[in-house]
Amino acid sequence: MSEENKDNYDNSIALWQRDKKKQDESGKKYPNYTGSLTVNGKKLNVSVWVNTDRKEGGQQPIMSGKIQEPMQKKTEEIPF
Repeated sequence: MSEENKDNYDNSIALWQRDKKKQDESGKKYPNYTGSLTVNGKKLNVSVWVNTDRKEGGQQPIMSGKIQEPMQKKTEEIPF
């Protein structure tokens, strides 16, 4: 990616609606949206939950989220 394209996405966020998966555990809350966030050229993972239990006049947010470092892919070391 060129430096010019990197600048176009800096300080931006992109989210996709998460589909349910067969291996999802019953009763466990999974994010409704997942995506990425780029801040000062550093890419981070984003997860967002939509609160459907919002009570009238309550202080609970409609959406809440989590930002974290991308998970590192495990590379198998080949013993020599």
